[in-house]
Amino acid sequence: MKLERILVAVKPWERGLPLAANHASQLLQTATGRIDLVGTAYDAAVAAGRDRGDSAARVTQDRAVEAARVELERLARAIRDYGVKITTRIVWGVPAYEGILSAAEECRADLVVVGAHEPHTSHTRLTDTDWQLMRRVSCPLLLVKSPVFNGYRTVLAGVDSLHARDEPEGLDRAVLDAGRCFARAFSAALRTTDLDAMPQNNAELVVVGVPRRLGVPAEDVGSNAAMIATAAPCDVLIVPTEREVHAHPLSQIG
Repeated sequence: MKLERILVAVKPWERGLPLAANHASQLLQTATGRIDLVGTAYDAAVAAGRDRGDSAARVTQDRAVEAARVELERLARAIRDYGVKITTRIVWGVPAYEGILSAAEECRADLVVVGAHEPHTSHTRLTDTDWQLMRRVSCPLLLVKSPVFNGYRTVLAGVDSLHARDEPEGLDRAVLDAGRCFARAFSAALRTTDLDAMPQNNAELVVVGVPRRLGVPAEDVGSNAAMIATAAPCDVLIVPTEREVHAHPLSQIG
């Protein structure tokens, strides 16, 4: 895994500097990469008018996109104070996750970062945007929960202990690679644990994998990944793999 192009998705209801942007900025402080700050905008009535050829609706849409872009640029200025290269983009359309997925593919993102809906609660209520990104994004997804961020001291990688003792297979290898990448970025300790026994209170970042079978997005993220993403009080890194996973316990995540 590399961290050269990070896409930070700003959800339509978020206000102020997103938690996700702060995390991404610190990830790139010692790197030569860049951040793509992506927001979405949409108005059904305006869109319908434009589809009918209403020139006034076209002007209204352009103004709405420009207003959203100006707000995003305001956020970007705060991030540039970290010395990070950053671009901004507004995607018009619904649902929001479709625009985020398209932007991630277009910019060939190495990582997508998105803030949790309720970061101050012990259990996160995943939104439909969160679920769809977990299921369909082709690169790792960092779900940010920590309201205050000072780096990661401990990174916990959830693997299948049966295979982790030997050469890691498929998804385990992807999870360990991502865990090492984040551990290096923050000079953190990397530990591994069995998914079924994963503790939830002694790490700042948990890494968990989701398999993609034959390149087809999973219809269900799976019990382990969903449970960890919802219940873990810390940030969660969800790592996909396009490799077909053989039938062992970890392959049930998806």
